[in-house]
Amino acid sequence: MATTAAAAARKNGQQASGGEARPARTRGPGRHRQLPLVVVGVLLVLGCALAFTDASLHLGSREEVLVLAQPVAAGQVVTSADLRVARVSTGSGLDVVLSGEESTVVGRRAAVTLVAGSLLTASEVGSAPPVGSGLDVVAVGLKAGAYPPELASGDRVEVVPVTSSSSGGPTSTATSSGTPIGATVLAVDAAPVDSSNPTVFSLQVKRGDADEVASLAAAGQVSLVEVGAGS
Repeated sequence: MATTAAAAARKNGQQASGGEARPARTRGPGRHRQLPLVVVGVLLVLGCALAFTDASLHLGSREEVLVLAQPVAAGQVVTSADLRVARVSTGSGLDVVLSGEESTVVGRRAAVTLVAGSLLTASEVGSAPPVGSGLDVVAVGLKAGAYPPELASGDRVEVVPVTSSSSGGPTSTATSSGTPIGATVLAVDAAPVDSSNPTVFSLQVKRGDADEVASLAAAGQVSLVEVGAGS
């Protein structure tokens, strides 16, 4: 009897409490592990946003500047063909030449050797070729063999007219003045290797000789002879 009463009491107690007792839930370590990942994700988002902002600011300050399209030797006159335009950031601190300022450098001599692909700076360009009173500059295009290959800006030369002899070889002739024409090399625009184009020399001559040198150059009847020091 006592046993039956005890069993009934236990059954009534379980029904009153809503059923059997369930073990308490415990938090696993998963939530603690996810917290650092969330922090890292937030930091990555912030870093990307800052990088995008910085890139936008730099892109906004990019300007069109002059870049060397081909090498230019020291002392050579800079031409438009030597330059091209590129968009770069102007926050580098270099004294770059903007594309709108091309006229300030074209026609001036390179103060140093300029490398193709490099930015052109104002300090790399010197003064314009000196053309004094009573002097003119004549462009003379010559094939290899009609001039000493080592000729450079500043060298003194003589313009010697040449004609083809009956044997086919070139011979020198006297000019209308009876003597070769003295000149100074201001710049040398060398022809590309393996090219059929002539090398162009900018020669400074006396005004009275300019027309004759130009006529001889147009007829292909010019040869240059370098004048030695002290001559």
